[in-house]
Amino acid sequence: MGIIVALIALSILIIIHELGHFLVAKAVGIKVLEFSLFMGPKIFSFTKGETTYSLRLIPMGGFVKMEGEEESSDDARAYSNQPVGKRALVIAAGPIMNLLAAFIFAAIFLGNTGFYTNTITEFYEDSVVQDAGAEIGDRFISYGGKRLYEPASDINLFMYGEDGSERELVYYDVSENKKVTKIITPGRTPTRVRLGFTAKIEGNTGSNVIDIIETDSPLMKAGIKRGDRIIKIDDIEVFTTPDIQKYLNNTRTDKLAPLTITVERSGNVLVFENIKPFSDYNYTLGINLEHKKGNVFEVMGASAKFCLSTARNVLMTLKWLFNGTISIKELSGPVGIIGAVGSVVETKESAGQILLNLIYMGSFISINLGIMNLIPFPALDGSMLIILLVEKVRGKPVPQEKVGMISFIGFIFLIGILIITLFNDIPRWLL
Repeated sequence: MGIIVALIALSILIIIHELGHFLVAKAVGIKVLEFSLFMGPKIFSFTKGETTYSLRLIPMGGFVKMEGEEESSDDARAYSNQPVGKRALVIAAGPIMNLLAAFIFAAIFLGNTGFYTNTITEFYEDSVVQDAGAEIGDRFISYGGKRLYEPASDINLFMYGEDGSERELVYYDVSENKKVTKIITPGRTPTRVRLGFTAKIEGNTGSNVIDIIETDSPLMKAGIKRGDRIIKIDDIEVFTTPDIQKYLNNTRTDKLAPLTITVERSGNVLVFENIKPFSDYNYTLGINLEHKKGNVFEVMGASAKFCLSTARNVLMTLKWLFNGTISIKELSGPVGIIGAVGSVVETKESAGQILLNLIYMGSFISINLGIMNLIPFPALDGSMLIILLVEKVRGKPVPQEKVGMISFIGFIFLIGILIITLFNDIPRWLL
């Protein structure tokens, strides 16, 4: 059931993208031959005016077919015969539609659940922000030269990319009515022992059921799989994620000694021996921020900030992929997206909460689709916008064979990335 819902949800986001191309093409007078829901062989279709509307067999995505989009045409309303500006609007409309949908989804989610602000409400022990002179009620502005938009997720993102170097902290001192700039070094959480998995949530608490297994984790190497329920570690019964964490980090004297893990899989009890946990730590600023529900204007502002934050997240992740902060083994693709959305559906939450969580994930994925398509990479919308810019500058079209070759090279590269993500996602989600 989760996979079916995930496929439908992903298809809706792709259809929204194609709807953007379709609506703008119609608005600027370009002849649209077909607008299709899904891919593959036609199940049925009907024609209204000059456009055929079809439903196809494979429930994934959709497409818009315009006159003269991939070949020359004598039709005055063909895509290829339109001014650069009109064609650019049509190309850009798909990603922009995704971003607009993301804003609406985020507003629905944040309007119901509330949102974080920049106001500091609590300091943890040894907080480096408190040591810098900030007080409760002050407003966090930026860290490391990067402004906070969606504070809670922004801080998590910044800490993920940390290397322990000194950073610039800027906050607004409410009592002094002024901005304060300090140089700080992020703190470190205590070293923790882990097995390399994320558990399913059951009743607002992490369970003992494995939802995601990290690539090359001790569990994956031992043959433990997604969906297994950890029922014992050594001779100790465990029922929740806190039980597991307590045993790993508090109960044992030698925290890195090999473990025996007993799991339940499809009604069978399996025992895995000599599993070696690993240790790591996180960087932290040691603060809590205000969470509130606001009026419609505050919600719209929070939604816009969420979109800005998530877009920056996408671009920073790409940067980290190239500079080695993130390993290519951490990349996820369609299988991972479907698995993550499916996990939301399968949680033991109320139907209303599951719907809200799906809306949140839809917003996040829609922003990713919009931003990734605007990147000027061959075969993506961004590359077509660059080609149109080149055409505008040189005063004549780029030869179609060159455009086709660029798109083909990009398509091959994207297929390569898809294959890599399949190798990453299949062990995490399907095995």
